[in-house]
Amino acid sequence: MIAFLLPYGVKVSAGDSKSLSLSSILSGATMEITFKYNGKIISTPNLEKKLKRMKISIKDIEILEKIEDVKKEPTITEEPLMRQVIVRSTEDEISRICYIPKDSGLPPISELFKNHIWNPETKTGIKGLTKEFLMTMYYEEGVI
Repeated sequence: MIAFLLPYGVKVSAGDSKSLSLSSILSGATMEITFKYNGKIISTPNLEKKLKRMKISIKDIEILEKIEDVKKEPTITEEPLMRQVIVRSTEDEISRICYIPKDSGLPPISELFKNHIWNPETKTGIKGLTKEFLMTMYYEEGVI
C-alpha cells in the first residue's frame, strides 16, 4: 500500500502503485503545485500535464508545497504616524499633498518646502517654487 500526504492536507493512498493515478489524486485541484525533480524546483498549475510533458511519473518527484492563487491583502494594525495635509496656492489650481507628523501642529508652509525652493545658481529644486511663490500658498480648509 502506498500512502502520502499532499501539501494541502489531502491524504492519498492506493492499494498498489499500479492503481495510483495522478488524475484521481488531483481531481478538482486548481492551485499551483511546487515540486522538486533532479535538484530543480518547478511550479505548475497542472501537475498531471507537466509530468506528462516531462515524461516522468509522480514517483519521480518530491512535492514541496502549494502556492495559493489568492493574494492576501496586508493588514495595517498600527495607527499611522503621519497625517496628510493639502497645500494650495492662489496662483494655480494644484493641490500639493504633504505628510506631517500626526502629533504635531501645522508647520509654516516655508518649512514644508524649504528643501525644494528653486536655486537659479545651482539649478536645483523645483522650478517656479520661489520664496515669493511660497507667500501665495495656504493650507486647504478643513485641515486642523
